[in-house]
Amino acid sequence: MILALTFWSQPQVFTDSWVELASTVTLIAFVIGVYRHLECHKSGCHRLGRFTHGRYKLCRVHHPNVPSDGRITQEHINAVEH
Repeated sequence: MILALTFWSQPQVFTDSWVELASTVTLIAFVIGVYRHLECHKSGCHRLGRFTHGRYKLCRVHHPNVPSDGRITQEHINAVEH
């Protein structure tokens, strides 16, 4: 809101305001893109995807090989390796 008011209230710095606006939009798009890359790929789940499953990143709830409590023991690691 403050950015919009600053942008339209000072016409003498119109070009500087465009640069600030473009920089802000780029920064917001970058942050959203990074978050979308890191979150779980299951539709509607917004947890961070910590476990890879093929080319997808899944959270501990949706990954098929992660136990329900999220704690991975040595037995789980050995089962995946063999």
